[in-house]
Amino acid sequence: MSPHKDRSIMKPEPLYSFEQVFEAISLLPHKTVTGLLTTGGIPFKAEAKTSPKLRYFIQLPHNNRIYPCCWGNVTNHMGNKEGQRIGQYVRPLDEWYQKKDKIIS
Repeated sequence: MSPHKDRSIMKPEPLYSFEQVFEAISLLPHKTVTGLLTTGGIPFKAEAKTSPKLRYFIQLPHNNRIYPCCWGNVTNHMGNKEGQRIGQYVRPLDEWYQKKDKIIS
């Protein structure tokens, strides 16, 4: 799924898809990846979750969420018209996915 064209696109764009990252997190204990740092250096964890309406998303701190349609955007489509900032989480998740086989094995 591609990012929303009416929102700012991350530069550079993520190397991996939402689906790849979500699936990898889903395979971890508690469906959670820990030990990540935002692009600003703040520690965070990310959880692979599904909602009752069968939407899947990555849960972030402060009740932020990354949906498949928002992956690659600087902000998501939730909240006010600007959305919630997610780019500072997407970048380290994308980098984690790139290194995950070395970390997990």
